[in-house]
Order: sequence, then C-alpha cells, then structure tokens
Amino acid sequence: MTSFETSSVIRKSIYSLLAVILAVGLTACDLTEGFDEDPNAPGDAPDTKVLNSAEVGAILFQDGNHARLTSMFTEQLNGADRQYAGQDRPQYGVTASDVNNLWITGYADAIGDLEVVKRKARSANNDLLLGISQAVQALTFGTKASLHGDVPYQEAVQGNDNLNPSFDSQLLVYDEAVVSQLDSAITNISNGGVSPGEDDVFFEGSPAPWIEVANTLKARYILHMAHVDEGPASDYSFQDAYDAAEDGISSSNNNLVAPHGLANGVNSNPFWVFRDERGDDMDAGGSYAARLLDEDSDVYRGNAKTDETDRFDDYFFVDDGGTYDMAGNASTNDQPGFFYSQGSDFPIVTYVENELIKAEAALQSGSQTFADALAALNNARSATEQKFGGTYEAYEASDFQSGGIANPGGLTQEEALLKEILEEKYLALISNIEAFADLRRTNNYADVQAGDEVLEFGGSGDAPERFPYAQSEVNGNDNVPDPIPGLFEPVPAFSANYPTP
Repeated sequence: MTSFETSSVIRKSIYSLLAVILAVGLTACDLTEGFDEDPNAPGDAPDTKVLNSAEVGAILFQDGNHARLTSMFTEQLNGADRQYAGQDRPQYGVTASDVNNLWITGYADAIGDLEVVKRKARSANNDLLLGISQAVQALTFGTKASLHGDVPYQEAVQGNDNLNPSFDSQLLVYDEAVVSQLDSAITNISNGGVSPGEDDVFFEGSPAPWIEVANTLKARYILHMAHVDEGPASDYSFQDAYDAAEDGISSSNNNLVAPHGLANGVNSNPFWVFRDERGDDMDAGGSYAARLLDEDSDVYRGNAKTDETDRFDDYFFVDDGGTYDMAGNASTNDQPGFFYSQGSDFPIVTYVENELIKAEAALQSGSQTFADALAALNNARSATEQKFGGTYEAYEASDFQSGGIANPGGLTQEEALLKEILEEKYLALISNIEAFADLRRTNNYADVQAGDEVLEFGGSGDAPERFPYAQSEVNGNDNVPDPIPGLFEPVPAFSANYPTP
C-alpha cells in the first residue's frame, strides 16, 4: 500500500464522515442541508480542501450502497435478510427512496463540490487541479448516467438559480460531461500546476497516473456507446475505445482505488462497515461469481491453464452451513487482507479493466487483430496472477478453437475469445458498479446465471436495467421525465443489440 493511501490526517477526518453515513444511517440530505440552496458557495475553504471532500463524496458514490445493489443485480452477492432480502432476485424491490442518499451525495458532495474546485482552479490558473477535478467529475457523471439513463447535467448544481434542472440525454452526458471533459482533463493535467498534495486522496497530485486513469475512463465510457448508432454516440467506435485504452493505466501501480484503513469509525471499507452494523443482510449465497471461482462448483471456470482457488479465497468462503459468504467480513471471517475486510482498498478503475477493454475493443473493432485481443487478455491474466496468486498461464489462439480448453461449447474462435474476455471482466469487477453496465451493454454475452437460468437483459423484464430516480428528485423537480421509466426499461445506451464478432 502506497503512502498516499493511509497517511493523511485530513483523509482520516473526512473518512470519519463516510463511516458515520454508513454505520449510523445519517442521510446524505442531512449532511448536505443547505448545500442544495447554494451548492456553488461552500464558504471560503481552500480549493484543495474542497477537492479532498469531493473525492471522498465520489468514493462513497462508487463503493457505498450503489455498489452493494449492483452486486446483487449481477449475481455477485446476495440480499439475505432485512434491508436487502426484498431487493434481490426475484423481487428486485428497489424503490426511489432507496437511492435518495446517494443521488444527493453524487450531486452535492461530488459533482457540486467539484464544480467549485474547477472554478477556483481556473481563477488560480492551476491547470493540474482543474484537470484532476474534471476527471473525478467525469467519473461521477458517467456512473450516474450509466445507472439512471437521462440525468441533469447542463443545469445541474445551480442552487437557487435553478431548482428544476432539466434532464439531459444519457448519450449527451457521456459525450460532453464524460468523454469531452476527460479530454480537457488530460490536457490540463499535462499542463501542470500547483499540486494538491495529500489533499488528493488518490495520487497526491501526481500527474502521470491521473492522465492514465483519465484515458481508461475515456475508454470505458466510449465502450458504452461504441455500438450505438444514435445521436452523439454515432461518433464513437470500438477503435476509439481501443485507442484510448492504449494510453490508459499501464500497470496495477496506477490503479484508481478508494483508500481504506483499520481505524474503526474513521476509514474502514464500506462493505465491512455495512456488515459490521447490519449483520447478515448481505452474503454470497447463490453467487454466480463465487460458483465460477469455486473448484467444487459445476460451473467452475478453471482449466489446465487457470487455477482460480486463490482468487476465490480472496472474495469468498463456504460457511458452516455450506453457503457462500464474503471473505474478510465483519460478521463472518474477520481476517485482514481479503477483498471485503476492514482495511481493504476498493478498486474503482484498474489496469486489468483497461486491458480487458482493449481486448474486447480489439476483437470488435474490425481494425485490430485476434492477436491484439488475445495479448490484452493475457496481460490481464498476468496481472490477476500477480494480485491473487494461482495460475493464469497465457492462452494461445488454439485454446479458443472449437474443442479447445477455452472453447468446450463449439463457439467460433472469435465468439469464444469474446466470452472469455467478458467473463474475466465480470470477475475482475466484482462489487464494482461497472459490472452492471457490462451485463446490460453486452446483453449478458458472458451468460451470467441466477441459479440455473441465464439472466436476460434488453427489456425482457427478467433483470433490472437501471436504477430508479431518487424520490427526493421526483418530489422536488418538475422536469423529471414523464412517464418515469421503470426498473426494467433499458437506458438508451444499452438498448442497442450487442454485435457478435
């Protein structure tokens, strides 16, 4: 763990705020009361302190309740009792009230504060600080649009000047608030400026990893639009995603991670805090991700070149009742070092994701080769072995021929490689919100299952396609879409048929 992940007193103090939100149940509305009245004037706090607070808001948006819900929607975790028992399959009882807190957190504590940082950075001619704030804001806008579809963007966080912001199309948000803003972020970070130092909880203001992360984020969100021939999405292609990923995260050392620690009530992993406070509301019972990694499962994905035992142990274990549970969690196995343990950092954007974006985009681009896609997949496998141990020997093209160890089902060579890429990405993104985007975007090409049934997307009504709009927004904004889209209505970017190579 690098020094910027744990050393700052400032980070510890604001992480205590995060812990209060999760453990005590304080609402984000309580925490930001008055902010919505004038979100562009949070006093005269120094620009880097506002950045610090905004980054923590962005972290909570990535590894808080949204991540738990998408973990259930993607069959990576299970809603077992009380709060989550009715929000898992088959009920999917997620309501507008369930997303109130993080809707507000995303806009007030992240996007709004970052708008303040951007203004202050421009006034100070500090391009580095401006670029970092743009990158974090683009990530937050991209996640919001992915989850909800159309969202406020151009008229967002204007306070009393506009209490009824219009909703912009998801594709416009991706184009302007995400990809174009990331282009500006890359330019500004490259220009340099006064570093925010430890107030940047991710990289302490180091430009190089921020530039790589911004390129990987570009690749991620271009991938959301690459096969959509509508509006601004028609300007993007799989080749564009590949090109962005070529300049993306170059090693796991530059991963964008949410830093957590062992100070209870200060900086603990939100998954751990939730289980510590809520007991057995969530576990991994029936988890398809666990089944894929469990050598005793009937769907175990291991083969002569792949041993998933160590990766399984990092995420899951089999409890006394013979059911999958979450390794390193407060109410079960409290040993440190596992994914869901108290001090575990949470991956938001990683080198492995970047390489798997490259692999998919290469295979779908029509310009890159099968060998390009395979090389990127093998890069991801090598990094996975370095992280977890186990065996992830490099695949060869012949492994994907019909009857090969990576193609026992008789697919074409290209189809088998694509399925392997997307299945690997499903596991690389365990409990990351982006896994939910991938299943919807690709119409579940990886064949993720709930029990013995493959989840169906594309408006089938079988699995959720989006998050509802927050009840607070429905009640307070006259411009909420009418009719309000339901949980099973696809968002625009994920409505198009996913191409088969």
